[in-house]
Amino acid sequence: MTEIMIPIGIVSAMGLIAGVILSLATIIFHKPVDEKEEALREALPGINCGACGFSGCDGYAKAMAEGNAGATNCTPGGATTRQALSEILGVEVGEVEKVAAFVRCNGTCEFTNSKMDYAGTTTCYGANQLFGGPQDCRFGCMGFGDCEAVCEYDALHIVDGVAKVDPDKCVGCLKCITACPKNLIKMLPAENTSIVACSNQDKGGGVRKICHVGCITCNRCVKACPQKAIKIENNVAVIDPDLCIDCGDCVEVCPQNCILKMPVKEKVS
Repeated sequence: MTEIMIPIGIVSAMGLIAGVILSLATIIFHKPVDEKEEALREALPGINCGACGFSGCDGYAKAMAEGNAGATNCTPGGATTRQALSEILGVEVGEVEKVAAFVRCNGTCEFTNSKMDYAGTTTCYGANQLFGGPQDCRFGCMGFGDCEAVCEYDALHIVDGVAKVDPDKCVGCLKCITACPKNLIKMLPAENTSIVACSNQDKGGGVRKICHVGCITCNRCVKACPQKAIKIENNVAVIDPDLCIDCGDCVEVCPQNCILKMPVKEKVS
């Protein structure tokens, strides 16, 4: 009997000691709960998209509680979330410019061609591994819908071979930007600006051969812009939304019709 009781006693003593140590550790290393941080975290949508510039909703809530961020960073949460965060922080609700994703390509099936009969994996990421995809334009949208697959707000669909975004539904979560292997998608002001719907970095003559709506760097938009908001970068026109006054002069003079005004109202589904 003694031979049985001794091991049981030893194990019980070890369990008791371990319990005491854990209890002391909990007391010693206990971190007081920051009620403001907890309240801010509860007010956030919890999608952890990173659009706020922090490591998810937890990181953003911590930054706000510590005074390192304002209440207007959460674009997916919209006005309701901004209101709730502002009330918790005790500040006025700030105005936020509406932004939306935009696909910098307008090369639909009507305007561009394929260079091969592609029969591989039906994802943009997979197709891009094979000579940059099946399209003649190695910079353009491949239309397999990796971006559409990750959009949780029904804001993005493939239309005639090219991804199109509904700016009214887009919340700016950035997931489509991460999903695009061509880096075609950018967050831009959802209104009162013009945008170049092309990312082709080939020279003008080469662009004409593969796409009827590609930027040929003719510089007409650059010369027409009264704000000097347009410049040529890597053989494609780029508009600075901070300088653009939405006058539409660049849209009028573009011979390729590759400059559009936001919001671009197109049927996406």
